[in-house]
Amino acid sequence: GEDRIFGVVTTTSCFAPRGCDAVGEVAKICKKYDFVHVVNNAYGLQSTKCTSEIEKGIREGRVDAFVQSTDKNFMVPVGGAVVASPSENTIQDLAKSYPGRASMTPLLDLFITLLSMGEEGYLGLLKKK
Repeated sequence: GEDRIFGVVTTTSCFAPRGCDAVGEVAKICKKYDFVHVVNNAYGLQSTKCTSEIEKGIREGRVDAFVQSTDKNFMVPVGGAVVASPSENTIQDLAKSYPGRASMTPLLDLFITLLSMGEEGYLGLLKKK
């Protein structure tokens, strides 16, 4: 029964030919039953369809957090991720639980890449995709 479910993980995109889960519809169910909902958005940040599904889930249901791989979305080496949430409290709780022993290299790679591309460069790449 529903009392045995803690949370749900949906995925926006993955290796082809997999399509995006119905994140918005799942988010409505998660809101109805008070399930935690985490979205694996590893490849999805560069897709307006995927980001629209997450936005729909946030607006109409429940999305607690979504995770993006830095290498798949920002052209940096493998090893980093960006965790985002519509709730600042969720991010604060996550930050408190993180032991902080990982390398800073992925974050530094992302920072340097975004600085070198600038907003126009990054948005230009998104339009090309």
